[in-house]
Amino acid sequence: MANIITLKRIGKFIIWFWNKYIKKRYIPYTDLEFHYSNFLFIAIGSIVAIVILGIAVAYVTIKK
Repeated sequence: MANIITLKRIGKFIIWFWNKYIKKRYIPYTDLEFHYSNFLFIAIGSIVAIVILGIAVAYVTIKK
C-alpha cells in the first residue's frame, strides 16, 4: 500500500511532467512546492494510484 510520501512524489512528478511537456513552461522539480500546495500533490498521486489499482482489479476479474 502506498503511503503519503509516495503519493506526494507521484503527484509531484505528474505535475512536473505536465508543466514541462504539455504546458511547455519549465519549473524545476525542486521549485514546484513554491508554485503548488502539498495537498495538490497528494490528491493527484492518490488519483493515479486509484486508477492503477482499478485497472489491476479489472484485469484480474476479467482474466478469471
